[in-house]
Amino acid sequence: MLTQDLPTALPRSAVATAPSPEVMRELLAALGGDSAAHGRRMATSVHQRIPELSDVAEQRALFAETEASCAANVTEIMRLLESGLPVSDVTVPDAARDYAVSLVHRRIPLAVLLRAYRIGQNHLWLTFAERLRLVAGDDPASVQTMESIASLLFEYVDRVSDKLAAIYQQERDQWVRSASAVRIETVRELLDGAAIDVGVASQRLVYELRGRHLGLIVSAAPSPELVPQPGALERAAVAAAGIVGCKDPLLVPVGTSILWAWAATGELTDAEAVERLEQHVPRGGLRLAIGRPAPGVDGFRVTHEEAQHAAELHPDAGVGGPDAPTVSYRAMELLSLLTADFERSRRFVQRELGPLAAPDDATARLRETALAFLDHGGSHLAAAQALHLHKNTVYTRVRRAERSLGSPVVPGRAALHAALTLAVAMPHRVIGEQTAH
Repeated sequence: MLTQDLPTALPRSAVATAPSPEVMRELLAALGGDSAAHGRRMATSVHQRIPELSDVAEQRALFAETEASCAANVTEIMRLLESGLPVSDVTVPDAARDYAVSLVHRRIPLAVLLRAYRIGQNHLWLTFAERLRLVAGDDPASVQTMESIASLLFEYVDRVSDKLAAIYQQERDQWVRSASAVRIETVRELLDGAAIDVGVASQRLVYELRGRHLGLIVSAAPSPELVPQPGALERAAVAAAGIVGCKDPLLVPVGTSILWAWAATGELTDAEAVERLEQHVPRGGLRLAIGRPAPGVDGFRVTHEEAQHAAELHPDAGVGGPDAPTVSYRAMELLSLLTADFERSRRFVQRELGPLAAPDDATARLRETALAFLDHGGSHLAAAQALHLHKNTVYTRVRRAERSLGSPVVPGRAALHAALTLAVAMPHRVIGEQTAH
């Protein structure tokens, strides 16, 4: 299998003629008509190899944007291959254009965008090379074919990169002069803990920083197919803020599928504000993550960080179900603390649960029942009501769990309770296939 990187600096005069119709068919067969799957694998490679992307806090949202852009580019290449059109007819896909704009707003340099395209170029070249190796073997003609493919991919990336660089620069020039740029730069300074005059910052943001804040994060589900309509994130944030009596929240769009917001909680107690929002369902399939109210500039930062933790764990955790549209840090705090290091969390669960950490469904039901039993103070009846089971079923399962553990399941065993909480909330992260017996 070919593993070397594709050259990325061919002279335009070296661009070969288009591959033959037979080769075109093989190239399309290599893609299998599934641009989404290739986009996902390409995006994974891009994030693994570019630290500036993998270090972004809203990793799921950014990955979905990367994936959408990659899939759109694969679709465009497939269109060119299927139609036989020259690469000069390439158009920049909308998702790729949106991605370039998103990187501007995230303060990610143009060089990162261009490198992502080189990595994507190499991904496709290796995909095509493997396909041709399988069908042509060591046929000398395959060398010329690979040169032709390399040139085709180079020309595509070269042309798209030129257009995207212009889009990026134009957006950056407009962005740095806009009120939105001033607002987000001020917010980032506050979140970074920079020394800043609170009064001046409040004036820039048109938002009073001396009050009590509740951090919100509104996002689209992490899927390249679900791009929110323009203004949808802002409308959802305003609606959520209105529930706690805030008519003019601070809104900061980040990328194309995520928005940060802060709302003043007014006369509500902290518990009332969070409880009201936990019951709220945002429209349009959007997701809402909630921090806890906190005062002043420090509270502005802390409540946002809490909302970020909740948003990141949301798709993984079973609190409210992974499809629940709204999640609060209050409900996720224990999981957030326990999963600061997933590898250590996994070892902790394996050590505490032993045979009760087996990945089969029957053992999973024992864990769920044992956790409900502990959550309800050791009451078989209360656990049965919570799980909609008969009391005797709960009793039997708890006894079976105790036999697996080799020790009693009783309230007060903090480590056992924590391990069961982790295992029930996110079994795919801390149980997995490695525990099969």
